[in-house]
Amino acid sequence: MSPWERIELEEILTEPVRLVKERVRTHTGKELTYIYRPGPVAASFVLPVTDKATALLIRQYRHPTGKFLLEIPAGKVDPGETPLEAAQRELLEEVGAEARRFFPLPPFHPQPSFTAVVFHPFLALEAEVVGRPALEDGELLETVELSLKEVYRLLETGEIQDASTALTLFYARPYLKAEGLLV
Repeated sequence: MSPWERIELEEILTEPVRLVKERVRTHTGKELTYIYRPGPVAASFVLPVTDKATALLIRQYRHPTGKFLLEIPAGKVDPGETPLEAAQRELLEEVGAEARRFFPLPPFHPQPSFTAVVFHPFLALEAEVVGRPALEDGELLETVELSLKEVYRLLETGEIQDASTALTLFYARPYLKAEGLLV
């Protein structure tokens, strides 16, 4: 139950994402206008790690930033799909890889002031490339294979600028250490 009262709700965009403008009365009686992406919306993220202690990352162009960012494979959870199934599909689509073992990591809300989306990160062990990526229209990315030592060096020096990738790496670290893949 929300402690705020909805006064008015207007859908302002439906494609490529749904955005609403909501006028609310807060618990103090003040009126505010929120523009946000309502839920339920989910996405899966996957950190694929090979038996050689390397990570299969992607360098992807992100138009709002004007940059190529180093990221882990990720994408929306489609209707009827579980977060794990989405992670497996995105790994195959973006990297052309499969993995034998998946570990769910704690889900998180990436930007709760603007969106109700929840991200479901996974660690995928024993990953291997089995084919070519099958990119969607508009995706501009390349696969980058780096040692885990190098990935965590990039994280620690701030060179991994994608927050979802950084948080997934943070959550995955204890698992990687327990598996003997990261010292």
